[in-house]
Amino acid sequence: MADYRIEENTNWKEWHGVLDTVYAGNPQYVYPLRSDIESILGEKNAAFHGDNLQRWVVKNGSRLVGRIAAFVDTERNKQLELAAGGIGFFESIADAAVARLLLGTAEDWLRARGMQAVDGPINFGERDKFWGLLVRGWYRPIYQETYNPPYYQDFFEKNDYQPHEQCLTMRGVVSEFPGERLGKLAARVRERYGLYTEQIQPDNLRKGADDFAEAYNAAFNHWPYFKPLTGDDIYPTFQQMKPIMDPHLTCIAYNREGRPIGLAGLIPDINCFLQGTKGRLNWVGLPKFLYRLKFQKHPRNCKGIAFGIAQDYQRQGVYPLMVDAMFQSGDRHTSRTYRYVDMATIRGHNKLMVDTCRQMNTEIHRVHLAYRKALTPDARWEPFEMMDVSGVEMGKYGSLPR
Repeated sequence: MADYRIEENTNWKEWHGVLDTVYAGNPQYVYPLRSDIESILGEKNAAFHGDNLQRWVVKNGSRLVGRIAAFVDTERNKQLELAAGGIGFFESIADAAVARLLLGTAEDWLRARGMQAVDGPINFGERDKFWGLLVRGWYRPIYQETYNPPYYQDFFEKNDYQPHEQCLTMRGVVSEFPGERLGKLAARVRERYGLYTEQIQPDNLRKGADDFAEAYNAAFNHWPYFKPLTGDDIYPTFQQMKPIMDPHLTCIAYNREGRPIGLAGLIPDINCFLQGTKGRLNWVGLPKFLYRLKFQKHPRNCKGIAFGIAQDYQRQGVYPLMVDAMFQSGDRHTSRTYRYVDMATIRGHNKLMVDTCRQMNTEIHRVHLAYRKALTPDARWEPFEMMDVSGVEMGKYGSLPR
């Protein structure tokens, strides 16, 4: 019988090492960048203030068999009627006893800090990455997208976690975007409303960050969990992204007065180039990554990371205006360079965005669920509305990458 023991974890080598156990031999799996994970679960994260985060690993002898992080986003909780903590970066071998040990330990830690409910698996911080459990669409994950074995769903649901929010990844073939129709729509929008677009330029990231933040706040200030951003919040991320940024994949829309009222941002999906690096861009992994980034032509895909339109402009054709600008940019550089576009973390309850994406010839390709569990008897909430995704293909766990 296995002798499992759980330990508070400060050893990054062990934390990352759990992935070697869980995903051994899986050709689909792409290790997330260790630097990304460590910046989320550490002092670089603005949501961290010293005692609102804990990590654990589970061992069987010296073998690493599971991990989990628990956290409390204090600022975001101020906006909620129900005090909810979070768990994320859950990994476990196919043994329900390991899952119970991990989940129970994290729940007890959150309960001791006054949390009435727990959301998971989610990210500690912004909602644009590592959000939800993969339940449909087992293909190679895109950059900063959660991927997990199918048996995780059983672990969560048998431990009383209820589906709370649906996150969709919608995929389209870039060359099949309705370019002619978009061009006509965009021309009418420019003429009728005086709207225009600009790209984010690598040599002027400060302006790009300021305008991005203003457009983001105008677009999302009415949504649950909204937390306003400033240019200072965005600028460090833009600096980190500069080596891989493609200006042709960015667009900010402005009104007649020059105020930012819409944003569209995509990045090259670097998971296409990370195979074999095990999430480490060190002296071994970095040369492999840079070589592929420069010379590998196919497959080369892109990932949508941010789309939003200010409420007052949501019926004025801003979305097709921005997509057309990116599609036409650089003599159709985008359609010549990228095969697929993946629009990630689109909420199933945001029907306007889902319908808009479908007008761009994209369809649901992968489905993630964020679950919620009550930690106190009086915890009550209404889950978000969810779409019927029964027609989305399941994919096959561990098959060759797609």
